[in-house]
Amino acid sequence: MNGIEREKIGPMTLRAWGLLTSLTVWALYLLTLAPTTGFWDASEYVTTAHILGLPHPPGNPFFVLVGRVWDLLLGFTGLPVALRINALGATLSAGASFFWFLTVARIVARFRQDRREVLVASIVAVWIGATAFTVWTQSNLNEKVYPLSMFIVALVSYLAMVWLAEADTSRGNRLLVLMALLLGLGWSNHTMSLLPGLALAAFVLLHRWRAALNPRVLGLGVALLAVGYSLQLLFVPIRSAQNPIIDEADPECPTLVSAITPKRITDRYGKSKVAVACEPLALSLIRDQYAPPPIELRQAPLSAQLANYWQYFDWQWARSLPPGARLAASILFLFLALVGLWTHLRNDRKTFIYAGTLFFTVTLLLVYYLNFRYGYSIYWEEAPGVAAHEVRERDYFFIIGFQLWGIYAGLGLVSLWGRWTASEPSGVPERPPGFSARHRKAAALLAVGLIPFVFNFTRADRSDERAARNWAHNMLQSVEPYAVLFTYGDNDTFPLWYLQEVEGIRRDVTVIVQSYLGTDWYHRQLRRLTKPCEPDESPEDAPTTTVCQRPFDPATAADLYADMAVTPPARSAVPPPSAGIDDLSRGQSVPEDSTYRLGDWISGTVRGGDILPPPDIRVFQIARQSLGDRPVYFAATAPAVWSRWQLQPYLVRHGLAFKLVDAPLQASETLVDLREYFPGSALPTWNDRIRTGALLEEVFLVNDLLEWEEWPEPSTRSSIPTAYYAAHAVQGISEELHGNVEAAERAYRRANHFARLAASGGESPSD
Repeated sequence: MNGIEREKIGPMTLRAWGLLTSLTVWALYLLTLAPTTGFWDASEYVTTAHILGLPHPPGNPFFVLVGRVWDLLLGFTGLPVALRINALGATLSAGASFFWFLTVARIVARFRQDRREVLVASIVAVWIGATAFTVWTQSNLNEKVYPLSMFIVALVSYLAMVWLAEADTSRGNRLLVLMALLLGLGWSNHTMSLLPGLALAAFVLLHRWRAALNPRVLGLGVALLAVGYSLQLLFVPIRSAQNPIIDEADPECPTLVSAITPKRITDRYGKSKVAVACEPLALSLIRDQYAPPPIELRQAPLSAQLANYWQYFDWQWARSLPPGARLAASILFLFLALVGLWTHLRNDRKTFIYAGTLFFTVTLLLVYYLNFRYGYSIYWEEAPGVAAHEVRERDYFFIIGFQLWGIYAGLGLVSLWGRWTASEPSGVPERPPGFSARHRKAAALLAVGLIPFVFNFTRADRSDERAARNWAHNMLQSVEPYAVLFTYGDNDTFPLWYLQEVEGIRRDVTVIVQSYLGTDWYHRQLRRLTKPCEPDESPEDAPTTTVCQRPFDPATAADLYADMAVTPPARSAVPPPSAGIDDLSRGQSVPEDSTYRLGDWISGTVRGGDILPPPDIRVFQIARQSLGDRPVYFAATAPAVWSRWQLQPYLVRHGLAFKLVDAPLQASETLVDLREYFPGSALPTWNDRIRTGALLEEVFLVNDLLEWEEWPEPSTRSSIPTAYYAAHAVQGISEELHGNVEAAERAYRRANHFARLAASGGESPSD
């Protein structure tokens, strides 16, 4: 069993076949690789890897460091940064395929004599696992930390199989401590990397418990696990102290000793958790910013969570097919995977202890542990409120499980092809190498393994995916120099951060995420970021850290701002601590109906009994501080931000953003009031016809979207195309009212196209 990787099968060793297979997977990922950034966390991770920033808690330091090194190593290519980091995900996933290949080969070789069957099983299993929809799309565009975790899980799984053959040797002990180090490093990337822990513990204890409980092995293993995880405890506070532009949770510590000193803290649910003495870092480690509930507080019925998992499973094998045909494919691959699981269990229970436990961990146990709310696109009749649902599809959390489903489906398929009806009896001479007549007759059966490749390709292909990058460009160019731009959440913010920090476009704009304003650190960072520069200060001296207000650079701005008189702001956009903005820790109750005044012309009322949460109060304070000193804008995707203060009558559309105007608004050649055309609309109805027209016609990058037949990403399908639709529809009416028939028709055509994209996807919410 030792050294099976070095055995020759045909012209190459098994290891070489594994390398060839993983290179094929890599080529597939590169062929479908996104050329730039994507929506959701993709943009955040590309940006933080490039600037050594700290993404959302707990900070993913291992990925940030690996990404930065990779970014530097590929610098000579001249490729865009986002493309480089996307290629890192593809490379890590292909590397995971290599180690899964060797893992499958070691497992199958334990009960099949014919090495050619071992080779076919390894190739087919890895190929199906690699072309599962979520695995594929996480490898060519989406969130970047998961391919790194996949790589670590695959490597640990392979080392576990090697350990089985070396368990009685000193090398076996070394393998155990190496796996502990890898798990520690993976932990500092994402807790997903710890998923093999339960399987590894069961595997070692059942096969050689003395090795696991050997004080030297156990002690060194725990020490190396801590060494790997120390990246989380040391790099994060050290980098935070340098104030990188993206420094989420601000986990800076007064001393490094406090960063590594264990301490129990109590979360907001009253649960005691192990963390560290440094409170900011401790809150980051327990992800207090997102306030995950305890596991016993179920966010949805387990039946609904399992139904959501089945929905994601149904996507994996033939995503482009209509629901009925896709369901048939899902049932087929479920059957094949169950055959593969049974074949493994029946033929080799030793390795099944590891693989079966891992499989259970990353499927059913993970569904229970993650405790998600109702799925993004299902159960809306039972739970109609938005707050009851996840904000987007969460299939990526189950990526390792879907890869294992694919691997076991491959094993099941090959077992049917080879008719693995029983284990090879010991002592039976090995058959001559080569495929028998039985193999050749059933060879066509193996073509089933190509179904995910064929029917996932069009939906997984991201080679023309520029929507997020261009959205960020269009949004940032919608606002005037030195603007404050309020966004609502992650998805309409991270692409803007990417464009500013990676491509250097419109860094003068201060993007403010309303949802982050509920923390006690974010507004303080914004205060530093927007304060006027002292005579001896320049943000260019340290472009990846927060120094002072970044200057307006006309070279990165739309031409329509070239002739605009631009004056740098005289004060920070965030009021000083004396204004009380730093002391907001909870919502403020309004005792009775009250009138507020935001500017000279902007006023409104707050009803008695309302509770104003800190984010809304800080939006008000920042807007009041900024008016008269810098332009104030709200993203088209942020109605929840402006509606709290009834700002709709004072907002004027500029492309994809709305400018807050503290002056009387009157209809003119430039300003158009469309209230009668959109009665009851939640969107502002004033449109700057000249500015919006120039943006839509001369500045916005939408030509690629005008060629799309459907919107590929479910969680942005309604919001992003709808924002484009509204901008073009409003402009069409405005031009028609002013007699510009040709311009109006052009805007209407585009509006209709975006309306079709918003309704596209070929699925109902329950599919």
